[in-house]
Amino acid sequence: MKKIPVGQTIASAYRFAFVELERVIGVTWLPIIVLTVIDYFINGAILTSRAASLDTGDASQLGPVLAGQLGYLLVALLLKAVIAVAICREILKPLERPLWLRFSISGTEFRFVGTMLGLGAIGALVAVVCLAGAMSLSGFVALPGLPKGQAAIGLAGLIVLVLSPALIYLFVRLGTQALPAVVTGGGIGLDRSWQLLKGNVGRMLLVSLAATVPLLLVYLAAYVAIVGPEIFNPHLELMGDAAAQLRHQSEVMRQTAVRLPWIEGLDFVLAPFLYGVWFGAQAFAFKALTSEAKPPAI
Repeated sequence: MKKIPVGQTIASAYRFAFVELERVIGVTWLPIIVLTVIDYFINGAILTSRAASLDTGDASQLGPVLAGQLGYLLVALLLKAVIAVAICREILKPLERPLWLRFSISGTEFRFVGTMLGLGAIGALVAVVCLAGAMSLSGFVALPGLPKGQAAIGLAGLIVLVLSPALIYLFVRLGTQALPAVVTGGGIGLDRSWQLLKGNVGRMLLVSLAATVPLLLVYLAAYVAIVGPEIFNPHLELMGDAAAQLRHQSEVMRQTAVRLPWIEGLDFVLAPFLYGVWFGAQAFAFKALTSEAKPPAI
């Protein structure tokens, strides 16, 4: 059984995203630009509409915005699939240089959208099952000071926490090798990912964390610098005053909308690094798991 070389895989992913940044930008710049522009206008409309609905108490105006948001999510999934497949192909099936445009929407990209939707459906099913179980238990287990509905939600969160090791195992094994499996073999890749990661889930988890956490911390630090730390203040002193809480939420959304150009700029600048490391790590792990064994030295 082949093992993922954790250190080598992480180093290869970061080297690809930073040292070979030209390759990453060359195959991702167009979908990243389109995604950023759409994201800016949709998020601006959502933040403004939600702030207005909180001010007026009229939630009906959110209907068109939420419908638009659903459409945006589907388009965003497709564009992220374009980015993911392009990066994976650049590692597993590189084309001849120079290449400054690799924008493809084909069956491969749509299959990877199906992969992401499949993982989302599994997550939603887990949430529904946990909530249903919690609602059943809430009739027998009383949480002091909480109404039945909130008690059920609290119990659902507790169930998810207890099951978290099994859920992490499930999503790592199903999802983290699905992309290269889709690019090289077709289908939606979940079964292939499950087979490949037998005995390698722990190693792939370490690779995924190393490819995610450091850059997300950098992003979070830059985000706080843009919006200010006050936006994360829960204002516990407002508990019990529903009107004050609504005013605070409305103000947070307005302030976020004002800073949205800077936030989208941050997303745009960091996108090649984030996507390059994350999807690159999956592709390099796949190469390690599927490469032919080297012949013995003579």
